[in-house]
Amino acid sequence: MGCLERALCYIRRKKMKSVLLLFLFLVINSMVLGTLGIRKVSLGLAEELRKNAESKIILESMDVNRPFGETDMQAIKDVPNVNRLNRISEIQAASTTCIPVAGSEGSEDMFCIHGYDKLENDSPFADKVYRLTEGDYPQESDEVVVSQFLAEHNGIQTGDKIIFETADGSRQETVVTGLFLSGMERSQTENVKTVNRIENQVYGTADFVNRLSGGNSFINVAVYVNDPEQLMETKETLEKMYQDRAAIGMTDHTFQKLKMMIGQTGRITLLIFILTVAAGSLITGLLLAMWMRNRKTEIAVLISLGISKKDILSQMVLEEMIIYSIAFVGAGMAAKFLLPQISNSLAIMQGNSMTLELSPGWMLLVLCIGLAGIVVLTVIAIFPYMKKPIKEILSEMEG
Repeated sequence: MGCLERALCYIRRKKMKSVLLLFLFLVINSMVLGTLGIRKVSLGLAEELRKNAESKIILESMDVNRPFGETDMQAIKDVPNVNRLNRISEIQAASTTCIPVAGSEGSEDMFCIHGYDKLENDSPFADKVYRLTEGDYPQESDEVVVSQFLAEHNGIQTGDKIIFETADGSRQETVVTGLFLSGMERSQTENVKTVNRIENQVYGTADFVNRLSGGNSFINVAVYVNDPEQLMETKETLEKMYQDRAAIGMTDHTFQKLKMMIGQTGRITLLIFILTVAAGSLITGLLLAMWMRNRKTEIAVLISLGISKKDILSQMVLEEMIIYSIAFVGAGMAAKFLLPQISNSLAIMQGNSMTLELSPGWMLLVLCIGLAGIVVLTVIAIFPYMKKPIKEILSEMEG
């Protein structure tokens, strides 16, 4: 009878021991696969977070007579780690079709028009100073949003058109796509100039402002980066480029908060993984050592029948490997079913397309490492009895 047949016979004969060991391996593998799945997703979330954390550097022109130009925009884009730019423009203009809300006596009837590549970011709307009450943000270069008070003052509705005109005679027609409020309109004093009143602030695209002004200049620019971990290095590079022209700041709060949350999850899962492997190895090793001691008679009989120690060792290793493999398959099935359920209950995973699961490659790697560990523990447990002569084993049994 070969070592494989003897291993299968022993597993059938010692059902209680086999079931106990199977349950132990099932629990250990389930916890290992679960914690590895969570840790894998934590690392994936950290990578995704670096790309979408909206970490940015703000450059504000310190000289109104020397704004940033297209050459500056291209130079900033060429800086390593820069993802995209949100250019910010500003101009004052009058209107032939819309009357501003009057400010202090003697001030000109002018509007202040602000342009952003993406109005949802880096503007008073992003800071919740203003909020849209109707319509949408501008998407095209001829669209703007205006104050709800200004709209009521002129009988304007979304979809209506307004013509703006600069001092040099440049005219542009725009479409009102939305209305906004700040909640601070009625608290303004009478000393506020017309152009500075909240009601007379108009928001559109940077391209619209530049077309109205007849040039390509920007008072501020928000520089979004690819990797927030290198945000400081990017800031230092931009400071060297514009140290005399711009005040530079950076925003990284969202990334730091989420990074801390993901880091804590990663550390906890790593600790659980280490404790699971350590406790599982210790318990398995003690059980095997105890059971191998009770198998001294079997070992002595097999040796006396002419079966080599190497063959006996192979049988006992196969026993544990078979039980471990069955337990691993069960743990893999349990993990495939339970991990998606766990992912739905984790706050860090909500709203994310990533799922808690291990790839076949990872599963195979865990299986191979587990089998290697079982072989080592089995060899350690049986080694004291393999090196002893058969007479010594038999004398210990008689004693």
